[in-house]
Amino acid sequence: MSFYTPFWAGIENDWYRNPEIDAVWKPDYDKLVEQLVIKYAPYIYPFAKEVLSVIDQENQTSFAAQRNNNAYYVLTRAHQMARTRELWLDAVEREKNRIYVCPVCKSETQALRIHPDIIREYGTNPPWCRTCNYVVRRYTKFWGDDTKRKLGDVMSRLSVPRNCDICTQSFSLEEDVFTYDSFGGKAVDLLYPNLFANICPVCFKKAFDDYKSGTRADQLRNLYQLFLLIGKIPTRDFGSLFFLFRERQPIVKLVSLLHEIRTPEGYEKEFGSLFAALVKAGVLPEGSKKMVIGTMVLAKDGHLCLSMVEKQIDDFLFESGIKHDKEVHYPSCDYRTDWELFGGNTRTFVEYFGLMSNFDYATKAALKQVMAAEAKINLIALYPETAWKEVLLRWTEMSEQKSVRQ
Repeated sequence: MSFYTPFWAGIENDWYRNPEIDAVWKPDYDKLVEQLVIKYAPYIYPFAKEVLSVIDQENQTSFAAQRNNNAYYVLTRAHQMARTRELWLDAVEREKNRIYVCPVCKSETQALRIHPDIIREYGTNPPWCRTCNYVVRRYTKFWGDDTKRKLGDVMSRLSVPRNCDICTQSFSLEEDVFTYDSFGGKAVDLLYPNLFANICPVCFKKAFDDYKSGTRADQLRNLYQLFLLIGKIPTRDFGSLFFLFRERQPIVKLVSLLHEIRTPEGYEKEFGSLFAALVKAGVLPEGSKKMVIGTMVLAKDGHLCLSMVEKQIDDFLFESGIKHDKEVHYPSCDYRTDWELFGGNTRTFVEYFGLMSNFDYATKAALKQVMAAEAKINLIALYPETAWKEVLLRWTEMSEQKSVRQ
C-alpha cells in the first residue's frame, strides 16, 4: 500500500477527524486543500502540513507541530470532497506505473513507494533514493565527480563479494550500509574506506578498539608512526583521520596502524593525557603545540597549559612549593579556573586573563569574577601587566600568617 493513495492508513474510513481542528475549520481551508491536491497529487501527504501551518497562523494553534495524525486529517478532507477525490485518484492512476531509478545506486522502485521524507525534501524526482540519502549526506563536504562515481559504484554493488585488503577474507557490504563507529568524536561509516579500498566490517570495527598489547615504547612508537602517516599532530578525534585520505594505500595503512595503536582514551589512561604521550613519543619534542589562540604546553609538574605564560606561572607555583591544581571547575557550572591554590582559609582561584581585548573573552572573564564572588571564592586575577610573581608570593605570605595566628 502506498503513502499516496486514499486507501493508505484507512483514510477513506474517516478515522482521523479531530474535534479541535473541526472547531476552527472553515470553507477557506477546503480551498487550501484543493490547491494542495492540484499542486502535489498524488504526493499530498508530504506537504499536508502546509495547510495546517496556515490554520495555526490564523488561530494561534499548533496542529502542524504536534506529533500525531493531523496530516491525515487534511488527507481525509481531500478524500471527502468529490472534486479533490477525483483529482487525487486520477493522479494515482497516472503515476502507478512510473518507475524511479536512483541516479546513484541504480536501484529501481515504484514512484509511489518513494518515502515521504525524500519527496518532501527533493520533490518527485529526487537525486537519490532513501538509502543513498543517508549515505550521500555524509560525503557532501568533499562531494565531487570522483567521489560521486565511487559512491555510485559501491552502492550499486553492495551484494558483490570483495576481499579485504587487510585480512583477505571475503565479505560484502549489503548488510552494513549503515555500519559506523567512532572514538567519541566524528562518526566514521564503513562505506567511506570502501570507496577507495576493501575493508571488511571486522577489520573496520577492530580499528576503533583500544590496543593494549605491547610495551609503552611500542605504544609511543606507533603513535609517532601515526604522526608520520597523517603528516600532522593527531588530536583526540582519531576518527576524522579517515577523511584525510582518498586513495587505497593510505587508507589500508591507517586501518592497519589503528589495529596496533591505543585509542586517545587509552593513551590518556597510560600517559596522563594524549598530549603527554605525544611529547614522550617525540611528536612534540619541545612539549608545545600551537593553538588557534596561544600555545598548548606541558608544565614541569605535568599540568597542561594553554599558553607559555600559563606554563611560566605553573612552573613558578611548582618550584615555589605552592600546592595547586589546574583547570578546576567553578561550582555548579562548566567553567574552569586556570588554577586553584591550596593552603589558605578561603578557597582561592587564580585566573590569567591574557586576551581582554577580545570582547567574548572579556565577557567570560567578567562572568567568572561574578561567579567567584557569589561562591565566596577568593579570585586572584592576573593580567599581562601584572607582576604576578609578587602577587602570588604575597598570597603565600598572607596565607602563612593567617595559619600562624590560628
